[in-house]
Amino acid sequence: MQDGNQHVESDLRFRSLFDNNPDAVLFQNIKSTILDANPASLQLLNRTKEEILNRPISDFLPADKAALFQEKLEEAFTGRKVQFEVEVQFYGTPEPRVLDIIKVPLWEEGRVAGVHMVGRDVTNIVASQALVQQQARKLNTIFESITDAFFLLDKQWNFTSVNTEVERLLGVSRQELLGHSIWRVFGSGVLNHFFQQYQQAMASGEAVHFEAFFEPRKLWLDVKAFPSEEGLSVYFSDVTDKVKAHEELYRQNKDLQQFGYIVSHNLRAPLTNMLGIVDLLTSLDKQAPQYDELLSHLRRSTEQLDSVMRDMNTILTIRDKQEVAASEQVPLAEVLDQVLQNLHEMLQHCSAEVRINVPADLRVRGNRAYLYSIFFNLLSNSVKYRSPNRPLQVRISASKSPSGPGVQIVVEDNGIGFDLEKAGNDVFKLYKRFHSEPAGRGLGLYLVKNHVDAMGGRIEAQSEVNVGTRFKLYLS
Repeated sequence: MQDGNQHVESDLRFRSLFDNNPDAVLFQNIKSTILDANPASLQLLNRTKEEILNRPISDFLPADKAALFQEKLEEAFTGRKVQFEVEVQFYGTPEPRVLDIIKVPLWEEGRVAGVHMVGRDVTNIVASQALVQQQARKLNTIFESITDAFFLLDKQWNFTSVNTEVERLLGVSRQELLGHSIWRVFGSGVLNHFFQQYQQAMASGEAVHFEAFFEPRKLWLDVKAFPSEEGLSVYFSDVTDKVKAHEELYRQNKDLQQFGYIVSHNLRAPLTNMLGIVDLLTSLDKQAPQYDELLSHLRRSTEQLDSVMRDMNTILTIRDKQEVAASEQVPLAEVLDQVLQNLHEMLQHCSAEVRINVPADLRVRGNRAYLYSIFFNLLSNSVKYRSPNRPLQVRISASKSPSGPGVQIVVEDNGIGFDLEKAGNDVFKLYKRFHSEPAGRGLGLYLVKNHVDAMGGRIEAQSEVNVGTRFKLYLS
């Protein structure tokens, strides 16, 4: 009797759960006939219980949906729980609904006696998700329409959003960025200056604006970072061309200062002499003994003026040609051979020994005329500033640069050298000389430096008095 009571209580509890379930619940047999339905399912179908019992669910469904429901029912009768989501409008209902449906098999005596179909109305949830996705697409469209590169960092410094411009400028895909720490992606050493600025923005709660060099891509970036509760919004753009233009403008201004020096000093001295001599000559008789001597002084002053003017013309010509000089793959050994042939008599006259270690197939990207001028000026200086106490020895070698891509060229001699510490930053400046003898104008190294710069390279000088001088050139 007690077992019977327990069975009745169990049935009552099940019935209560069935009837009061907020989800629609139908009990079906293998033929899809509805054997039982709870109130929520009647509300969903907009029918009375009498209207739906002992009828297949296909009576209330469009044909395509009826086939889907039957397929899932048959799958559940194999003993597996089946779940799927479907948008459906039952006959007699005002609008379609989106249902998350679970078909649960009911086992009796080792076989599936029927299937409970539980349908949860998720129309509002799906609509909300669709709205979120729509807003996300709009937001992404806005991100992508921003001309600057743009990314978001959370407070753990992880990328949460990036636009295409970030991928293009930084050379990293968004898959490599999203969800990863900015320090893990790029390394703290690369981002030292960036980190200081970002940390300042996060700590102060105030926006920062700065320029910094991004070493991996060799780019100057103009960066704006705006802190918020979520983290940091960062906008940046490539300003490499602008920075280079400013550097070029700075260099040109320095050149103008040097030209101002030339005009005020190098031109003034011979002009003053010439004017004074002319005044004297006009007051003298041509037969006077001083006349020829003054005329000789006038000639020397005129030659000095002509020399300065030719130097200025050379410098201006170099500046004009640097922007249009054609770049080519130039064989170094071939250019060196041409220079040695043209300096043969000069080198032979001072019994110079020149040793060349340059592979025949080694080439650099640059301008042949510039390379010729570089070697010509460096070798001429070796001859000019050779030691009187020993035969001149010159070594010229070239090889692939050990510290990176490009070519390293070394030109060294055992000449009289100069005090590098005393020379300081003036080694390659115009009209800077470090020896009173022999005579010279201080133009050669200035031209060498300009040629190297024009080809995108760099040059270093090492020298020791009475030991010799070494120049290292790095070209691409």
